[in-house]
Amino acid sequence: MDIVKSMLDDAPINIEAIIRSLGQEVVKDADLPADISGQIKKLPDGRYELSSSAGEHYYRQRFSLAHELGHYILHNSLIGAGLDDNTKYRSTSEGNYYNTAIELAHERQANSFAASVLMPEKLVRKAIDEANGDVSLSDLYRKFQVSASAMNWRLRNLGLTKYVKGAG
Repeated sequence: MDIVKSMLDDAPINIEAIIRSLGQEVVKDADLPADISGQIKKLPDGRYELSSSAGEHYYRQRFSLAHELGHYILHNSLIGAGLDDNTKYRSTSEGNYYNTAIELAHERQANSFAASVLMPEKLVRKAIDEANGDVSLSDLYRKFQVSASAMNWRLRNLGLTKYVKGAG
């Protein structure tokens, strides 16, 4: 986790570099089954491949990779051969790796992890402070390269929506 923390100094966070620094593989624009946003699978050498769907926007792909990284760090003992997450970040039988060990609570933890990594509290607060009260939701989600929805949820969870135009 120290490697991850050491790479959270500038927005946008380089999620691919974090994954690679942990010795894992990254596949953006992966050819995943329909309705699957992200996947993590165990490779023959024991490492993992974290993938995001080619059919999704770049900002969504970044969140999917961070979500899968959350599973790798928080739920490694539950991954087995792999797991995939649909567009609602749930493991389903629609993918290659339906994993019944991963429960809704695990998915929420992976989402929270992804939000914390891609939108670190100190950087979000800094961006708001530097704007001197003149920052919009779109300014922030573009700066952090996440979806508007992801940024809005992060601002809500941090209690910062009142400082950002268009948030709520």
